Amino acid sequence: MPNYARKRDTNEREIIQALQQLGCLVIQENNIDLYVLPPNREAFTPLEIKTPTGRLTPYQKQLHQTASEMYNFEIPVIVTVDEALRELGFIS
Repeated sequence: MPNYARKRDTNEREIIQALQQLGCLVIQENNIDLYVLPPNREAFTPLEIKTPTGRLTPYQKQLHQTASEMYNFEIPVIVTVDEALRELGFIS
């Protein structure tokens, strides 16, 4: 991974707290912001957190493209708590 200045998006803490209140295990990483294991699930879900004006770095764009093309897997880009809850199936 290239040496980009690593900063956490301002909305990340709020999203983490909401997920933890629902019993999720949340792991913060660098390649992808969060790996979330909801209760009663057997697999982590990766979430990329961005602010409303945030953009993926070139490295992140490549990572998302590789996941999509090689593994037919989309990494969700999340801005709000509701988006995270929807992605994880807590709300529809």
